[in-house]
Amino acid sequence: MSGRLYRKDEHQKSAVSCPWSIKDAILIRVWEFVWTFFVRWLPKPFFRWHIFLLKIFGCKIHGRPYIAPTARIYAPWLLEIGDKSSLGTRSEIYNLGPVRIGKYVTIAQYAYICNGTHDLSTRLMPLLVGDIVVCDNVFVGAKAVILPGLYLGEASVVGAGAVLTKDTIPYCIYAGNPAVYIKKRMLQ
Repeated sequence: MSGRLYRKDEHQKSAVSCPWSIKDAILIRVWEFVWTFFVRWLPKPFFRWHIFLLKIFGCKIHGRPYIAPTARIYAPWLLEIGDKSSLGTRSEIYNLGPVRIGKYVTIAQYAYICNGTHDLSTRLMPLLVGDIVVCDNVFVGAKAVILPGLYLGEASVVGAGAVLTKDTIPYCIYAGNPAVYIKKRMLQ
């Protein structure tokens, strides 16, 4: 995992300085306002409106995914999501860098995908980012946590409440804290 992490801002001067450009910092606040006041309170049938707003803010959307109105996406311009994928109720994509979600992916309620951490080996503790790739047909269970820089192989499963710290092998099931291989996934 750590081999795929990189600094968000090579010139970050301290642990409290913002690694975002002024433009991005403003855009994040505008996005939070728009999502909070124009999406979160709408009923599920308005999901096309959610998709429309995500596209306006730069999210790369393929086909017709479903995004629950209570799902939270930190920076939509750093998210790509495939056809027939879904972000469940109160799931969160804390994407400080690119996150790519394939087709037919289910991110269940309260799941947390985070691709940011800090370099604890230096006093400055600069922000590190690791791209996350979720391949097609993956299932991420309720309250699961996906850490930075991971690759979730095709049709893999991350069980409810699991904390995923390593890449997954295609067609395998993982569970626990930290998540470990449980068994092969047999699809019919």
